[in-house]
Amino acid sequence: MSEAATADDWRRLAFDETVAGLVLVDQRGVIIGANPCARRMFGYGSEAEVIGLPFARLLPQASPWSGGSGLGLEGVRRDGAHFPVDARFSAIARDGESLILATIVDLCETSAEGAALIAHAEELERLNERLARFAFVASQDLQEPLRKIADFGDLMEQAISRGAHEEIVRANSVMRFSALRARALVQDLLSFSRIVNDELELAALDLREAIALSLAAVSSTIAETGARVEIDLPEVSITADATQFQRLVQNILANAIKYRKPGQPAAIDIRGFCDESSLCLAIADDGIGFEAQYAQKIFEPLKQLHSKVDYPGSGVGLAICKAIADRHGWRLSVEAEPGVGATFFIVLPLREASA
Repeated sequence: MSEAATADDWRRLAFDETVAGLVLVDQRGVIIGANPCARRMFGYGSEAEVIGLPFARLLPQASPWSGGSGLGLEGVRRDGAHFPVDARFSAIARDGESLILATIVDLCETSAEGAALIAHAEELERLNERLARFAFVASQDLQEPLRKIADFGDLMEQAISRGAHEEIVRANSVMRFSALRARALVQDLLSFSRIVNDELELAALDLREAIALSLAAVSSTIAETGARVEIDLPEVSITADATQFQRLVQNILANAIKYRKPGQPAAIDIRGFCDESSLCLAIADDGIGFEAQYAQKIFEPLKQLHSKVDYPGSGVGLAICKAIADRHGWRLSVEAEPGVGATFFIVLPLREASA
């Protein structure tokens, strides 16, 4: 037997015997092969019953040619029943033809440990995608201060040669401001990376004590600006990474103080509302607010809705809040109105329910 034939036999054996569903799809989106596991999963007998079907018959929501993974998909069995699946799509070449190999796992038949591993992998994939987007945006934002440092460095050199004192002072000021901004962006990138990648150290937290620690972290800013904070919280416990929960609340409080109305101290109201299993923590302010259409965009890295001159900063604080909430499986949202203020909502399970 030739080496090529032996390799083909091994490939066929691996294709047929693997415990995951494998489906080969051509460029038209038509199935040209399916292993026994995939046929059993979707309720088909022989391979001939599957070949020639559109791949969308099995996974209507999938986009295999986009690559990567299909998260939160539903498969459709031959009898029309729907079931949750996890899918991965890989581009391969065969005889000069581009194909897609879909690797599909039936989540209904997956063990608790396997489902947890899949969920963890999906969480890591989402976080890595967010970190990659953040790194790209940060690299673009870094171009501006670095360009100014280079340009005004040249201007300073020319000003020195002419003895133009005022031009030297101005160039030095711009260069210093740009360097500080670049440093802040790098620090925020590192901070965001740590939030995304560090292991969560989950523990039981008393809600009131955790909020008090968050307030203590911004106490100097509260005192300097004369901000008023009112608190009405139930006596409950939550499960969270203490440092990250305090960082989340601290960032929202700092945001409320920063975007207060000109000439007025911020008024912040922190309240908690419970049902049988969850807590809704609401942090409201009476600041400048924003249009409702930006309620999702403000959680994007480096997204700033207002002038950087009037409200300096890198725009990473709320992106960090979103990353923390996502890692814990909490829901973070905001409602706002221009000139009225904003209210951030964090919905998380109570410890008694999770225990």
